[in-house]
Amino acid sequence: MQLLTKPEDVMLVKFHEEKGDRVGARPGDFLPTQAFKERETGTEGIEFEGVLDSLLAHHLLERDAERDGYVLTREGYEYLYTREGGRRITEE
Repeated sequence: MQLLTKPEDVMLVKFHEEKGDRVGARPGDFLPTQAFKERETGTEGIEFEGVLDSLLAHHLLERDAERDGYVLTREGYEYLYTREGGRRITEE
């Protein structure tokens, strides 16, 4: 699996942060577009232009236009939590 850029990683980890370390994100979890916009404005020094499109292209997220947000895919989950992914968040 590919390694993500720092801005891509920061956005994807938003799913984990919303659920917390004790629970962790799961495939199918939804976050509204607003959550990502807040991350952009709250993170200085990182350029987020095109990041969500890139995560969609890597099949780590799916767009949910009906609810105006994004859904974590199985591939996104694996990137966050398995050895096959570039990042390894420990679940307890």
